[in-house]
Parts: sequence; C-alpha cells; structure tokens
Amino acid sequence: MRNRNKCLALLTAMALTLALLSGCGGEDTPLPPAPAPAADGTGAEQGGETAPPASAPAPAKNEQPQDAEPVEPTGDDAAQDTGGEAADVQPEEPAKEAEPASGLAPVPESEPEKEPEPAPEPVETVPEDGTYTASVTLEGGTGRAKVDSPAMLRCENGKFYAVIVWSSPNFDYMKVGGEKYLQTNTEGNSTFEIPVAAFDQKLDVIADTVAMSEPHEVEYTLYFDSSTLQKQ
Repeated sequence: MRNRNKCLALLTAMALTLALLSGCGGEDTPLPPAPAPAADGTGAEQGGETAPPASAPAPAKNEQPQDAEPVEPTGDDAAQDTGGEAADVQPEEPAKEAEPASGLAPVPESEPEKEPEPAPEPVETVPEDGTYTASVTLEGGTGRAKVDSPAMLRCENGKFYAVIVWSSPNFDYMKVGGEKYLQTNTEGNSTFEIPVAAFDQKLDVIADTVAMSEPHEVEYTLYFDSSTLQKQ
C-alpha cells in the first residue's frame, strides 16, 4: 500500500512538472496516458498490489434511481413537502381480538325465585237452617253414664244446638260455658238442648246428678264429629 501511494505521488509530481514545462515553452505537450490495469487484476505499479476499481459516485441524498417507483413522503418528509405542516393522520384502531368459541350456547341468566303466594283462606260456608244428626261421644265421670248417638241437632242462623239424651233420669240440669240449661222433658231419661260451640274437638260440660244422697255436679266432655253431620 505504501509503494502504491509513492507511485501515485510520483506520477502526480511528473504531471505537474510537465504542465509547467509546457507552459514555459508555449507548446502543449500531451500528458502521458495513465497506466492501464493488468488483465489478471494486478496493478502496473511495483509491489504487485491490486489497484482499487473506480467506485461509482454516491447518489445524492434526495436523488432516486430512474427505474425506482416514486415513494410517497411520510412523517417529517411529508411535513417538509407541505410547507412544514404535518399531515393529519389518524392512528388506526387496534383490531379487536376474536373471542374463542367455546362451543356452548350462552346460559341465560336465572330469574329470581318468586315467593310462593299464600294459600287462600277457605271460605266459611254458613250451613242452612234445619235439622241435622251427628255422632257424639261422652267421656268423664264414673264411666257408667251414656248419651244417645247420633244426636239430633238444630241449626238456626248458622248456629247448632244439640239435643242430649242421657241414659239416666237422674240429671236435673247441665252447664255449658258457665250457663245453666234445664231439662226439656218431665218424664223418661234426662234430656237437654245445649249449644255446640265447635265440631271435632272436646267440649267441657257439667251435669248435675241427684242419684246420690245429695246433688252432685260431674264434669264431662262431648265430642261432635263433623264428618257424620247429615241434614234431615
């Protein structure tokens, strides 16, 4: 490389000397032709180093090849071409990612459970006035006294009154709910008509007997079965 530089400097000095001599003599002396490169790529200079090929001039910054298609300016270049104002370019919205298909149908939202409606209260039916019969059961006392069953009942204004016939003539009155009821007959077994406060439950009653040395009140219960109620 150093020998090549020396050769180039020597050739340059010779060219300048010839130019000066030609100027002084008034005649134009042609410059010697530059040495042609050898066919095998080796230089004519001594040392056998290869002379670098002449490189093509670098294209200017803004120059484009003739065959190349024109490129639209973007960014800062576009701003320079339009007088320094940047183009109003809106950014593209990012594409939404597709939700993966689960292969299952969407589950509908469950509706809130409704509170059960209260059952309607049974409508009380007023029985028709008239005569009925129903089974009656007596409990209490010594267990020797009985009453006739079924008993006769009378319905008046929706209220029932039962005719109680004892198996003995020795009862002179009965008490129901603190109220005293006397016999309705003068001969035969003791008979009373008393109110029936309710069916299908035991009703407390008191019957006074004179069979002992002294009158004596005895506690009993009466049970009227509504399933046996029949209109006469």
